[in-house]
Amino acid sequence: MTVTELQKMFLPAIAPEDFFILLAHATKKKKVFFLAHPEYALDPKDETLARDYFRRRLKHEPIAYIVGHKEFYGYDFLVTQDTLIPRPETELLVESALKHASTKSQQLTVNNKQKLAIIDVGTGSGNIIISIAKEIEKRYQVSGIRYYAADFSEAALVIARQNAKRHDGDGLIKFHKGDLLQPLDKKIFSTSEIVITANLPYLSHSLYDNTSEDVHAYEPREALLSERAGLDHYYRLLEDIKSFHMQKHPITLFLEISPEQRLPLQSFVLEFFPRAKMQIHEDLAQKERVVEIHIQ
Repeated sequence: MTVTELQKMFLPAIAPEDFFILLAHATKKKKVFFLAHPEYALDPKDETLARDYFRRRLKHEPIAYIVGHKEFYGYDFLVTQDTLIPRPETELLVESALKHASTKSQQLTVNNKQKLAIIDVGTGSGNIIISIAKEIEKRYQVSGIRYYAADFSEAALVIARQNAKRHDGDGLIKFHKGDLLQPLDKKIFSTSEIVITANLPYLSHSLYDNTSEDVHAYEPREALLSERAGLDHYYRLLEDIKSFHMQKHPITLFLEISPEQRLPLQSFVLEFFPRAKMQIHEDLAQKERVVEIHIQ
């Protein structure tokens, strides 16, 4: 069957962009090849595989899960239904953390005894911590930075470790299994300045119930939904920081949120750390997306 004949069968039920991504994945050819050669007749095995992909997409399975990977911050990450699919808005969290790291890198260069620990909580596929580690390695040639990542899901950590190895970061990042900061050694907080990144579950029940079928039928519920109007995981993270923080070194957090959560999160932060300072970063849609918190 030709590309044109397949298009007549599956378009417009499948978006054209999705159609060509799946066709390219099934045949191991470039999308542009099929755009230039609609008369191309697929090999029977490739056609069978492509049809299977199309049927899965018709059932709202996300493209990233079908092809098994997703690009994020210029890197390609393996994903499965045990991990969230990396989203473009989360790149703002990475960029915000990197801007902070640029200042810290200069300080580390001047004072080689200073140490910085970057911790990604709820790491999932590892896309945040791996992107940060690789970009710091690329942009700033400094020593004294240690990278940690934690997740309660062993299945997610398997993927995160594979992604670290895929991007030559498996010896750079230490992965830990457990809830929030609990699996980490408290000594880290007494010997280093800390940067914490977290894209924890932050959807309230109402927001989760209104997500698309692509999301609530396929992505892990436990990585999306949180109690306390979506802020329970962040509240518990602040509790952990309070118990871990030895008041010797500052802590900076970069948290992804839903825009309506800024004020209640600020209330939680000040409950634990009355002198904390907060800054909001807006995404490309001018929505409040990342909260930067400085704790002395």
